[in-house]
Amino acid sequence: MPAEKVQEKKKFPIGIEGALDRFIESAGKISANMLGMVNKVGGQIYALLFLSREPLSLDEISEILQVSKGNISVNVRLLEELKLVQKVWVKGSRRDYYEAKRQYPRKLLKGFVDRIREGIDESMRLINSCKTQLEDTIPKILEEEEAHKDAEFMMLQLDILKAFYSAAGSVFEDFYQGRDLDTNLLRKAILD
Repeated sequence: MPAEKVQEKKKFPIGIEGALDRFIESAGKISANMLGMVNKVGGQIYALLFLSREPLSLDEISEILQVSKGNISVNVRLLEELKLVQKVWVKGSRRDYYEAKRQYPRKLLKGFVDRIREGIDESMRLINSCKTQLEDTIPKILEEEEAHKDAEFMMLQLDILKAFYSAAGSVFEDFYQGRDLDTNLLRKAILD
């Protein structure tokens, strides 16, 4: 049985390596903070594979990212389940190699948009619940001038928030329905 060739760590020119490192770190943060589908390491793995012209082994990914091979393995399996990466065969090697699926990462973007949409819906429910509670309270505190002013101020602030989230919700609904996006209402809610 022939001995497997030991592959050296992939080297990139300094300028490229710096840009790659920066992108990988940022992609990890974005994945963890905004997308919610994959954690930071999963986002970093996907970013590395997405920008790599050649498939990489678990050992290479681990070495480049400076993350344990076990952690890499777990996250690669998750990325495979999400159909973001795939295992590929490399001639002359018995190792598993992986590459990013080259189509635009729609699943990640859809997950991101869906999370924002769910956040808008949850915010609207909370605002409406608070408004209902205040509306029930206002008639009971008419004689208490300061409390009444506080309640009216809170209602005004909730109306402002509701206008913002309603505008954002309309933009996302138009997007999902394939209608032309009118961002003027959202822009007005944000900038005015």
